[in-house]
Amino acid sequence: MRIWFHKFNKNVLLKVAGFNSIHVFLKIGTGAVMSWILANYVGAAGMGILGNLRNFMQGLLTFSVLGLENGLVKNTAQFQKKPAQLKKVYSTSWVMSLSASILAAFVVFFTASWLDQKLIGTDVDFSIVFKLVALSLPFYVVFVFLTSLLQGFEWYKKFIILNIIISVLVFGVSVVLVYQYNLTGALYSLVLVPFLQAVAALFYLFLQKEKPVPLKDLFSFHFDRTTSRQLLKYSIMALVSALLIPLVNILVRDQVRVEVSDEAAGWWEAVVRISSYYMLFVTSLISLYVLPSLSKDSSHRNYRSTIWNFYKTILPLVVVGLIAVYFSRNLIISILFTEEFEDSSRLFKWQLLGDFIKIITTVMAFRFIAMNDLWRYLIAEVLSILSFYLFSLYLIPTYQEQGVVMAYLGNYLFYLALLLVILRRELFSKAALL
Repeated sequence: MRIWFHKFNKNVLLKVAGFNSIHVFLKIGTGAVMSWILANYVGAAGMGILGNLRNFMQGLLTFSVLGLENGLVKNTAQFQKKPAQLKKVYSTSWVMSLSASILAAFVVFFTASWLDQKLIGTDVDFSIVFKLVALSLPFYVVFVFLTSLLQGFEWYKKFIILNIIISVLVFGVSVVLVYQYNLTGALYSLVLVPFLQAVAALFYLFLQKEKPVPLKDLFSFHFDRTTSRQLLKYSIMALVSALLIPLVNILVRDQVRVEVSDEAAGWWEAVVRISSYYMLFVTSLISLYVLPSLSKDSSHRNYRSTIWNFYKTILPLVVVGLIAVYFSRNLIISILFTEEFEDSSRLFKWQLLGDFIKIITTVMAFRFIAMNDLWRYLIAEVLSILSFYLFSLYLIPTYQEQGVVMAYLGNYLFYLALLLVILRRELFSKAALL
């Protein structure tokens, strides 16, 4: 036991995973309660509508910050001891992101009625929801800047504590709104998240005695063209994913609604929600551990060492967790949802297999972000997104609601094969280590 405890203390990844698990278990607990509330007060069809709004907001929020989150984390890790350079990165990013968020806000605000018809499409007018989305965009920019700073400086505990606070706050507000106003409240709860995130992050950092950088340096209006050109590569990488993935998800969900039923779209949304709970544990670890490590040392040797350490440390835990989820899927559905969602149990097998491959590929693909490797990232990402759409077009008519999760697995198997080809030198070449 003492030897194991000593290894735990020396292994940074295990320490981060251990502390992060507190947030993950809290997120799973609150998410489970929230899923039960949504199932009872919104229903399967309503959850399909929520999925459309969530996908739309994912793309829009990423555009509002110009997809600079990973770039900010990477530059923060790289320039921790160069405050002048770090200030230049953040001030330039602030000008770029604030401009983008204001532009997007104007567009969304004045097309709110059209967006309501296309994405929600009920007899109730929800255009006010999209107007609130527009107003929330600058707040999200502030939140991303503050959390990127914590991640880049590798202040894991502060970052996780902040996310715990935000999770509790969002959960409390969402429960009240959904309980009082059903689908209307659920839509408003999604829209309010950026406001709550920004307020919580500002207040939390204000209370900290030690600050990595004065906050006034983060939000200054100094623009550097050279820095902006370097940051724009991160923007393009993130925006391609943030715009294409939600768009394809919306198209695929609409295909399920047309060819199967509105309820089937809700079943898929339920499985995706459950997936997001356990995937949070892994994806947050990748952002907290893998990206800073690869950013500080871009060598092939460190790349192999980092991803191998992640695989051998985390993947066994992932396998056990995924097997447990599969065999308890009916119990999970009965606890989280209503009888209307029983048929979603048929979707778990393909979703879980797809999630496992997704974890493997996500760790590998962070090489592109750490190296600011725009072209290889775009080739891999666009082909992967396209493959999911094409698989869905082919499989949904034949296999109905199961076709969408079969397409999800097929997409990530294709993505894995693609990455093995694109990253073959970094992964397999002995000469690359010299």
